Amino acid sequence: MSVQNQLKMHDISIQFSGFSALSHVNFALIGGTTHALTGANGAGKSTLMAVLAGTHGHYQGQISINNQHIAVTTPRQARQHGVHLVQQEVDVALVPGLSVAENIMLDQLAEAGFYHSWSKIRQQAHDALSQLGVTLNVEQSVDRCSLAEKQHILLARALTHECRFLILDEPTAPLDQHESERLFDVVRHLKTRGIGIVFISHRLNEIRDICDHVTILRDGKLIDSGRMADFTDALIVEKMLGHRIEDIYPPRRILEKADPLLQIAGLHDDQLLHDISFTLHRGEILGFAGLAGAGKTELCKALFGAASSRVQSAYLNGQRWHPHSPADSVRNGIALIPEERRKEGIFIEESITTNLSVVDDRDFSAFGIFNFRAAREWAQTLMQRLKVKATHSEQSLHHLSGGNQQKVAIGKWLKGQSDVVILDEPTKGVDIRTKADLFRLIENLAHEGKGIIYASGDFSELVGLCHRICILFDGRIVAEISGNDAKEELLLLYSTGGTPA
Repeated sequence: MSVQNQLKMHDISIQFSGFSALSHVNFALIGGTTHALTGANGAGKSTLMAVLAGTHGHYQGQISINNQHIAVTTPRQARQHGVHLVQQEVDVALVPGLSVAENIMLDQLAEAGFYHSWSKIRQQAHDALSQLGVTLNVEQSVDRCSLAEKQHILLARALTHECRFLILDEPTAPLDQHESERLFDVVRHLKTRGIGIVFISHRLNEIRDICDHVTILRDGKLIDSGRMADFTDALIVEKMLGHRIEDIYPPRRILEKADPLLQIAGLHDDQLLHDISFTLHRGEILGFAGLAGAGKTELCKALFGAASSRVQSAYLNGQRWHPHSPADSVRNGIALIPEERRKEGIFIEESITTNLSVVDDRDFSAFGIFNFRAAREWAQTLMQRLKVKATHSEQSLHHLSGGNQQKVAIGKWLKGQSDVVILDEPTKGVDIRTKADLFRLIENLAHEGKGIIYASGDFSELVGLCHRICILFDGRIVAEISGNDAKEELLLLYSTGGTPA
């Protein structure tokens, strides 16, 4: 029986521009086990593992493997010690235009004096994928690969080295359920080879299913660590948040009789949606529930004019209206926070100030001159209101957590006169603490008299937040339920095409 490798991080602290990201954190990983590292966005999970992977060399503290102190100040040093990181944004670690084989063997190809035997490179890449039980054409361009396949390429790259410890940073964030299950099978296989795996996630069902141990961080500090079996879901959430899970949803507000804000009758699109009809009132949070492929995203885009649609009749604020285009929808007071926020909802490489002022940039302009000072002041005010965690308003969104990016995606609409706010899977990739912040923000917007459309496949969120819920199945609304009467089991039943007995 092989000896289990043991890795320890002791008293790790690190600062960025005077901000303490980690404070005296301890972490231990044993070979052949999977260790969940969890916490709210900004808790320090990715930063701690970036230290271990050699990304941040200015940390304080010690790292040891098998009780021998090691220096880890560069990614190359980390790899030499058998530590490999598969980061959440897989495209960042891949070279577009190169083949699958070239991306898998990238580290070796970059070594000075490495002899390029292309047949051997392709064979080694194929062998690494075979160890994962994955079949891929190693000669095809990496640009043609899906996100799940790109993740397998990075895992295979780690296996071309002597990988002893593997870090997976939010590995299931871009994957569907089937792809996630396939990844879990790979992780279980790697465990049998004695590899110690760090699984960074805030999805409790996943970490409970696959992890042996758990470590919980909050605000850059170690809160607790131990065997997964010794922690209930409620206890993990409480330690992540610093308060009980029951506090995550704002109290359900009684919806007084209100005027119709948006009335839709007989909406169709060219592919999936059929005869969609509903009414949204001022101050109401109207949920749209459904599983993948039910039509939630298609409906949100159609209402925003981002997808072609036909409608028998539609009224917005009592006036006849039709969703012609996103620009027309914005002029008429409709806002969309899309599911794919990085692609469609924000300018990822631009600053917080730019993103928060882009929708209503005319408010900051006079005679064709943009008032950057006024925009920054507005951004700083909004950052405090939304609890955006960043060093300053000129920070690029690329460096923010997913939850903070989502707050900015919503916040950019708050200066304008949006009456209808459409949110498509707004908590995708967002931790529990940030969810609580977003729920309070959404409730506040509704309380101000805006109409909220909340499309989600997370039935617990719909039950906890919405006044009414419409259930989509195969592009049709198959049921409408009062929020007071809604139960997750009932939403699931309708969403799978079933009916109550």
